[in-house]
Amino acid sequence: MTLPPTSSATTDNHHESASPGDLPGWILPALDHPTFRLTLVSKAMDRYSLRQFADHGFTYAEWRVLSRLASVPAGATVGQIADLAWVDRAEVSRAASTLEKRGLTARRENPDDRRTPILHITQAGMDLYRPLLADRSAFHETLMADLSAEEREEFDRILAKIAHQLGTVLKNTMPA
Repeated sequence: MTLPPTSSATTDNHHESASPGDLPGWILPALDHPTFRLTLVSKAMDRYSLRQFADHGFTYAEWRVLSRLASVPAGATVGQIADLAWVDRAEVSRAASTLEKRGLTARRENPDDRRTPILHITQAGMDLYRPLLADRSAFHETLMADLSAEEREEFDRILAKIAHQLGTVLKNTMPA
């Protein structure tokens, strides 16, 4: 799948000359917050990602489970995957069941707790995961192409600060 064309404001493959005014809905007086704009970017990335996953026969939830299991060779419980993916256990459980029916994941007994099986990715799952991972990596690299190494590090550092603060907000406002 190819990425959408870039705006005509770009020159020499750099977007520095583009202004925020070129982006519809970017500046709204009542919502003039960088985190609001982060939500806009996130939603657009989600829409693109959903199409990319569908091209490979996956839902977003299935990708979350498959990608987390691929990064945990020993496998993980539904709760551990949910924590790694920042989603609820029900979403992970439904996606894991679908992936298991397709032979992309499997369950084995958890020696520490028989009620919570260990999920792991199968070879068939890895065979489908690898090309999708390559597509996902290319997508993310394209989005970051105009940032220097220093800007990428700073961006990641700032996102981590926002994520930590969001975690605190959620912890203090969500029922136990």
